[in-house]
Amino acid sequence: MAAANSFTSDLEPEYRVDGSCWKFVRVISDGYFNQEANDNIFRHPLIVLQMQFAVIFTLATIIHVFFLRRYYLPRLVSEILAGLILGPTILGRFFPKISDVLFPQQSVKILSTLTRFGYLFFMFLIGVKMDVNLIRKSGKREWTIGSTVIIFPLIITVHIAKILSKTVDNMDKESQQWISLFSGVMMLTSFPVVACLLMHLKIINSELGHLVLSSALISDLWSVVIVNTEGYFKLSNIASIRVANKSLFLCVALVVFVITILRSMMYWIIRKTPEGKPVKDAYLFFLVIAMLLVGIIGDSVGLQYMYGPFILGLTVPTGPPLASTLIQKLDTLVTGWMLPLMSTYCGYKSNLWELNIRPPVSVIFSITFGFLLKITCGFIPAICFKMPCKDATALALMLTAKGIIELGTFATNAAKQPTEPREFTLAVVVVLVFAAAIPVLTIKLYDPSKTYRGYQKRTILNSSPNEGIPVLACAHRQDDALSAIKLLELSNPATGTPLTVYGLYMEELVGGSSPLLLNHQLGQKSSKDGSRWQPIIDVFNYFKSQSKRQTQVQVFTAISPPKLMHEDICWVGFQNSVALIILPFHRKWNSKGKLISDFKHLSTLNCKVLSKAPCSVGVLIDRSRTRGPSILSNSSPYHVCVIYLGGTDDREALSLARRMKEWPSVYLTVVRFMELNDDCSKRWEGGWEGMLDDECLRDIKHQSRNNGNVFYKEEAVRDGAETAVVVGSLLEEHYDLILVGRHSQCDSPIIAGLSEWTDLPELGPIGDLLVSSETKNPVSVFVVQQHITE
Repeated sequence: MAAANSFTSDLEPEYRVDGSCWKFVRVISDGYFNQEANDNIFRHPLIVLQMQFAVIFTLATIIHVFFLRRYYLPRLVSEILAGLILGPTILGRFFPKISDVLFPQQSVKILSTLTRFGYLFFMFLIGVKMDVNLIRKSGKREWTIGSTVIIFPLIITVHIAKILSKTVDNMDKESQQWISLFSGVMMLTSFPVVACLLMHLKIINSELGHLVLSSALISDLWSVVIVNTEGYFKLSNIASIRVANKSLFLCVALVVFVITILRSMMYWIIRKTPEGKPVKDAYLFFLVIAMLLVGIIGDSVGLQYMYGPFILGLTVPTGPPLASTLIQKLDTLVTGWMLPLMSTYCGYKSNLWELNIRPPVSVIFSITFGFLLKITCGFIPAICFKMPCKDATALALMLTAKGIIELGTFATNAAKQPTEPREFTLAVVVVLVFAAAIPVLTIKLYDPSKTYRGYQKRTILNSSPNEGIPVLACAHRQDDALSAIKLLELSNPATGTPLTVYGLYMEELVGGSSPLLLNHQLGQKSSKDGSRWQPIIDVFNYFKSQSKRQTQVQVFTAISPPKLMHEDICWVGFQNSVALIILPFHRKWNSKGKLISDFKHLSTLNCKVLSKAPCSVGVLIDRSRTRGPSILSNSSPYHVCVIYLGGTDDREALSLARRMKEWPSVYLTVVRFMELNDDCSKRWEGGWEGMLDDECLRDIKHQSRNNGNVFYKEEAVRDGAETAVVVGSLLEEHYDLILVGRHSQCDSPIIAGLSEWTDLPELGPIGDLLVSSETKNPVSVFVVQQHITE
């Protein structure tokens, strides 16, 4: 009898044979030294779960840090390998007793639940990080690549794979359905996976990164439409059209509720949050609860459980304060703890010993032909849009990336319907190979140092005449903003296309605060810190109110360390596709022309922006002694001079001067420097650059009724010394503003020898002469560098 009692008490699961009640096992333990007789510390679920966490994260970290990180492999690969080691592939096969202690059957169910919970949060967070405006900003190129890379591979590969599974592999209906799922998932382009890959490679802010993101988002939208359409017809066949219509109506109603009601509440939260301050925790708790409810309701009405949180995340307004606070609070918890459980769990559930026979022909076809077809459908449109071959190949590879979304799809399907262990293992191994190979191949093809270098010229010269020219004006102080709007006023005549102005106030981050990028158009409450940036906002708002045309003005504040401030400038310019960035010079003069300040670190900042800028850049040296915001308010003439040596930078400076000459009170003088031959004749630069210079100057050289306020003259010089003399004489001719190209890479004999004496590299040889010369005239200088592209 005693033996029988001992036997019944050791049964798994724990219950009495007489059916009286379940045997109670506490979740937590009293500790190893306080445990009761015959008690086992590993019988308590919390202890087992903690031990699993410790083993999983320790093993995954060791694999990643000591073995795979040096090869630029993502952490996902290490987590899947850790799962394979802890699962039946190694630990369960060679050390079964240890496996039974670490991963008893009951605890695996708890681990599975946690993985789904983490996947839910991950989809929500990915939605928060996504910028839905990418769709609005996407052009013909993005729509073509995103549509081609999903529609043709998905339809062709899934259809042929299904035929092969039926005719060649002789599979039953359940296996055919799995082949359809496998081939379909392998042909999808998942935006979250592509975004994670770009962040891993640190190229998400590049021109290629934005193109890949936009294409992936469009491709993901197509896949959602295709998959849900297929699900609608499948539900119609299984149940009825009435049931399918009811499910469709409820899904649409849920999406509309999220977009209208919940998004309005998010904007209300933003308006209640003071500028520069994080969102209150109570509001964040509300959003987390809303995410869980949307997930539950979405799963009940026919959406997959992760779609509801994803849609809710998409509706969160991008950037600070709400999205940035959510990311700050949840990112470490989700991506560092919850999400790795999903990839490790998929590796744990896989058994490589099951792959002891050749895969079905339909699977081989989906992997090989499907991969090549998807690469081709991404590569050909990119080449047609004149992308470089290497970048087009890298784009096509990144659009075939596989990762956590594919693993989550396979794991969700395995939980819903019976799946052979061999099929699940094969799917996980294929995802593992893709996740490991694509980052390595992409790094070989694309140089991450080209972060903001693009394929299209973002310049004033190449701007469309029918659209407003976007300009980013940077300011460290109110004087910088006043100087910038003087130049903007000159460049925004009553005729022609108006400017779109983005003002950026840059403030140095002090103490242990976090970097911030504030958008002052969100209608947030003013905080006590607002007094620092309010004068800058007032200056740009004044410019908007005084503009005779409908000029759009937006103001931002960037609070960051000095070493990273150039990243904020380039990022704002890149995000808003500006054509020109105006930087303030680091030296300041008073009304009497005396130098009063010299901030050396701002010179370094300007050099960094010039080297990485996503568009044309100009450094403004303001020596004018009129401190009012307007220079055209009176009828007195304003004299502008362009020093033209030839080349891309001078052509960009002349394009800006063309806008200025539309003002009746502005008089433009273009001084072209020519090389003097030994026989005292002028030498004209030949080749393509010379032809472009002549074309750019054609309307300037020939007088007409439209340019009666334009004057053209030529100066012949032999070398840099004579050029310096002529430039010095221009400073004495009472010009108000001189525009000149930077010429950082110019090897013309006209400036030979000047580069060796340049003290200010951000200004180039001619700009350095204009600033360094001792002049009593209050002439301002604007040094322009045209956008450098591949």
